[in-house]
Amino acid sequence: MDAVILKFIVNNGGAAVTGDLLFNLCDATTFLRIINGDEKFVSCSVGGTPKVVVRSRVRLCRVRECPGCAGLHLCKNFLLSGACHFSQRRRGCLFSHDLDSSHNMEVLRANGLETLTRAELCLLLLQSDPTLLPQVSICYNYNNDQCRDGCHRLHICEKLAACSCPRTHDFSAPQPLKILQEKQIPEHLMSSLKSVYANKDVLRFADKKAGLQGKEKVHLISFNLCSVFHELNDITSHGPEK
Repeated sequence: MDAVILKFIVNNGGAAVTGDLLFNLCDATTFLRIINGDEKFVSCSVGGTPKVVVRSRVRLCRVRECPGCAGLHLCKNFLLSGACHFSQRRRGCLFSHDLDSSHNMEVLRANGLETLTRAELCLLLLQSDPTLLPQVSICYNYNNDQCRDGCHRLHICEKLAACSCPRTHDFSAPQPLKILQEKQIPEHLMSSLKSVYANKDVLRFADKKAGLQGKEKVHLISFNLCSVFHELNDITSHGPEK
């Protein structure tokens, strides 16, 4: 069940509403067992809505010809796009392009990730590994209408959500697209970056509240579940909205 829930959340953009998980995949007892027992699942509240965001402690190994470690022996370019332009050069790429190698499968199984495809693993690691996405911040001046030309920060609405403001909400817009492509982020990932950056912010905030452990963490989860149960009762009592 853990693998099914993980795959569901990853294919939902890396985060899912808790009510959707309870309604479609599991009961409350199973949900609590998974949330309490697996660090890949982070329970949180986003805009007052209980959600579960996924992450992983798995990282890409950056050591060439590593004799063995707990990281994935995989080329970053291959992870991001399924291809690597360095492999076409004379010297070839110095990193592996085999996700199914014995070492990588051992790492994936040890972390409960063996059922994920390369694309699914890519999204999970993008919002988990701080080194995969370029350290490019959203432009504060742009969000206050004070930025000048030549800025190397992302001209994206800092809310990272659709709203009625006139600022850019699309990572495929010319300015953010140019900056991210210069950082070797494939164009096909642009549509995923809004949710990835938003999920990274949620996880960062969750880490800051890491003091909510033990009984306090269970209390937070129980509080979120109460909200979900109220929503589910409304659905079952009155039926879905027309």
